[in-house]
Amino acid sequence: MDKIKAGTVGLGRMGRGHAAEMSSYPELFEFAACADNAPDRLENLPDCMKNARKYSSLEEMLKDPELELISIATRHADHVPMAVKIMEAGKIAVIEKPVATSVAEMMELKACLDRHPGKLFLRHNRRFEGAFVKARELVNSGILGNINYIKLYRSVGYCRRNDWMTMTEFYGGLLSNWGPHLIDQALRFLDSPVVDLWADVRNVISIGDGDDLFKILLKAENGRLADIEVTGANTMPGREMEIIGTRGTLVYPVDGKIMIRMVDPSIEFKPLKPHPENPPFQYGNFDEKLYFVESRYDVPESSLGVMWRHIYDAVRKGIPYPITFEEGLEVVRITEKVFEKSGFEPIKKFFRK
Repeated sequence: MDKIKAGTVGLGRMGRGHAAEMSSYPELFEFAACADNAPDRLENLPDCMKNARKYSSLEEMLKDPELELISIATRHADHVPMAVKIMEAGKIAVIEKPVATSVAEMMELKACLDRHPGKLFLRHNRRFEGAFVKARELVNSGILGNINYIKLYRSVGYCRRNDWMTMTEFYGGLLSNWGPHLIDQALRFLDSPVVDLWADVRNVISIGDGDDLFKILLKAENGRLADIEVTGANTMPGREMEIIGTRGTLVYPVDGKIMIRMVDPSIEFKPLKPHPENPPFQYGNFDEKLYFVESRYDVPESSLGVMWRHIYDAVRKGIPYPITFEEGLEVVRITEKVFEKSGFEPIKKFFRK
């Protein structure tokens, strides 16, 4: 099999994760090179990187004639400039989220991609999260009826974080870090263009000036509403997913599984008229008796690294990559709008002009 010789620029937590994911497909990728401008990051590398050629900069790395693909796992502001350099050098760029810090940057990226088609892949790897994949399958099956409300929630723990990821000087904060994951998932569930948006973004306990709690409401053209909430300041987190349809509700997790409680499929809703007279003393509808069924579904193991197999198939076999540039652009557009709508004070420093 014709392996792709690949490397990573940026050898922090994410960069090492990229290398480990690629190395889990030894029949598809050869991890051949790595780069970081901090000398200590080039030392004590994990086994999957020990035989890789080491460089002190992306510019040095780009001179490697054998290298075909470079994944970018550096600070957010570097993503687009580095991707442009990689593509202009004739190599393939894989960008860690956030893909860009603004829509304007995405347009720069698009112009370069137009000159070098097939040389760019976006790492929205939470598309392959087990619970998300299974929930979409269940929603698309129609068992919940017409979908009205999607709640996506994630807590990253209670932590007074103080690294660069909390500083807007470096485009840090949870909206930049976790926002792309859940915005991308929400857009898949909405399955229709977003027509309205409400947002609140704030700094609660983070040491840096970046956000550590945000709330987003997205209303789609088809009427569906997505409610996205991410926090780093909650000591008692709850469920990660809740989807409400006209016949039932899906929640996750419940003892590690997806649970659905819905009206028995054998029951057909019949036309009923509202009663204008005084209501009974008990709450409810006494003209209709509903029965409910509950089901639990195992969640497949998250295969976040399967993204690399999709990249290989796109490069070597011409199979379309499941994450399009346009989908990535919409995530960045909504992120930008969220900051604007929320009035988050450090916004003035956030966007590159």
